[in-house]
Amino acid sequence: MLSSIYGRLRRAELDVLAAGLGVVLALALFPLRFLSSQIFIVTLPIILGVGCLLYLAAARGRGTTEGLPTLAPSLVRLISAGVFLGLAGMVVLAVIQGERSVLFMDLGGVVGTLLLGQILLAPDSELRPSVFLAEIIVYSFVVRFAALYTAPGYIGIDIWSHTTFVQMILQADSLSAISEVKYYASPLFHLLTAASTHLLGLSLRNALYLSVGVVMPLVPLLVYGTARLLVPLRWALTAGALYAMGDQVIRWGIHLIPTSLGLLFFLACLYCLVRITHASERWRDFGLLVLFSTAVILTHQVSSFIMLVVLFAGFAAQVLLRFDFFTEDPDPLSFSSGGSNPVNLAGLVGFNLGLIVFTWSLTPYQGDTFLETVINYLIVNLFNAGFLQGVGGSGGSAGASGAAGSAGQTFLSQLSTYVTEAGFLLLVFAGLIGCLTVLNRSRATQTTYTFVGAIVAMLFVVLGLPLVGIESFVPGRWFAYLYALLAIIGVLGFRHLANRTTFKVVGVILLLFVLVYPNVMIMSNDGAMDSPVFPNQHERLSYTEQELAAIDTYGSARSSQQGGELYTDLPYGTVWERTDAYPAEPLPVEDGRPVPQGITAYREYQSQSASYFPNEQDTATNLDPSKTEVCPPTTNYVYANGEVTICSLPGAN
Repeated sequence: MLSSIYGRLRRAELDVLAAGLGVVLALALFPLRFLSSQIFIVTLPIILGVGCLLYLAAARGRGTTEGLPTLAPSLVRLISAGVFLGLAGMVVLAVIQGERSVLFMDLGGVVGTLLLGQILLAPDSELRPSVFLAEIIVYSFVVRFAALYTAPGYIGIDIWSHTTFVQMILQADSLSAISEVKYYASPLFHLLTAASTHLLGLSLRNALYLSVGVVMPLVPLLVYGTARLLVPLRWALTAGALYAMGDQVIRWGIHLIPTSLGLLFFLACLYCLVRITHASERWRDFGLLVLFSTAVILTHQVSSFIMLVVLFAGFAAQVLLRFDFFTEDPDPLSFSSGGSNPVNLAGLVGFNLGLIVFTWSLTPYQGDTFLETVINYLIVNLFNAGFLQGVGGSGGSAGASGAAGSAGQTFLSQLSTYVTEAGFLLLVFAGLIGCLTVLNRSRATQTTYTFVGAIVAMLFVVLGLPLVGIESFVPGRWFAYLYALLAIIGVLGFRHLANRTTFKVVGVILLLFVLVYPNVMIMSNDGAMDSPVFPNQHERLSYTEQELAAIDTYGSARSSQQGGELYTDLPYGTVWERTDAYPAEPLPVEDGRPVPQGITAYREYQSQSASYFPNEQDTATNLDPSKTEVCPPTTNYVYANGEVTICSLPGAN
């Protein structure tokens, strides 16, 4: 009987079987929308069902179609000129307006649409990789550096801590200055920034921007190069463009911290891994993979764990492909080139796992080693886990900033959430089609199964575990890494649809991507933390000159203060705390209104845009308090610069 079942499964196509199970799973998950309005719970069952049904329909087409239509060569060249003209207009807007305004975002969305549409519809004779890659890279630079150089200070929260660490290293001229910090054993980002400051003779800020900041817009080249090993030129360019426009990719291009550098090294590891498993087995590629994986471990803990997940997926793929059940004669429409013989990755996995454990055992963190702290934290989370425990409201996890919104969900808050997550959901849809495509036995290679395994594991971490309240793996940091896998495997799925379905089907899907994806990605809160498109729904994580001047001026008097903390909104208080300017705490709220404390900082932004204060349930609430509510006339005004006022209660230090 077992042999009969095996025989039936052996004759069945894995991709069709997986698509059928996906439809069943989508139907089973659909009722969860009645338990929670969280965006992923509402949308993912629909995406899963539609994607699987579309693939099943495409699987019935055994022949090939004519693929995509093409534009006239003259029109392609005209669009190229329009893209560069639009990019120049974006630069002018940023300079004149002094920020990435809504108009800047709108123009960026139009340019992205032209760029993506041009790649998909250009005739083969006009597919000039140098021109299209130049458009992608210039687009990346304009979007990122328009943010970096219009914001007076740094963008983000953690960057203030990391630049403080770099300053400590520069002052002490030794790594021992951060011996009690968890980056003592992973100092590559801080050493690189400190060295750049010395060698370039610039301020720390400019040195950071002209070292790590210059490199980050180039990461789409690594995605393009990886995809080029698997698919023809058109689709590799599409993967690079999709990645360049990703909100989470933009995020780590303007919030320059070890995650950014870790992402760069991770993508280099991914490229080397695909070369090893698909294009070659040269010792040079193994050596480069060991080099870049070591660099990841010495840069960022979360990045090294993500890299380990991908390597484990590659090792699992190696084991699976030893069985005839998963292999068949190759399909000529599968890939551009490459073999299907599995490559032994056991030694590489063992080396990286050992180095990670060794490094984390030496890393100080919260009075213990990083390894022990993470394990203890994970155990506590496992015991406190509960179904839908980590779900609240209609927000998504990709753009979580650590502050919860108000209880009532307004139309604007829902619109903000859907705009923020729409691009990611489109990528998930593309990745679903791609994963189903490569599950076909005739397309089974170690590379494709590595991608499928890594995508499933990473989606489980970023979407599954948070549902039960487990966020020990810092899921918000995984998205930019996941985007690369989804973009590469997604274009493989698009290519399959273009060759196996009618133009009406694939045309609608690609038109949706071309029109929607660039626009929602550039307006997403995650990619616009310096200047949110929805300022009343998402906090601005950059600061004006007056807001930074208040920190510098009042913080310089800290030595004369005798104890106490400064109370203000989130996220403004994090800058005071992380720059060691002054001990800061969130200003508490009672009955929906702020309660002035000993020393309180008010800024005009609190009354105009999203700023957060903890209420009686210790939940951060978005309020718009007036100046008199934060600093009543009965308090003493001890500092004011037009935008920021610092007041103290009578008798306070």
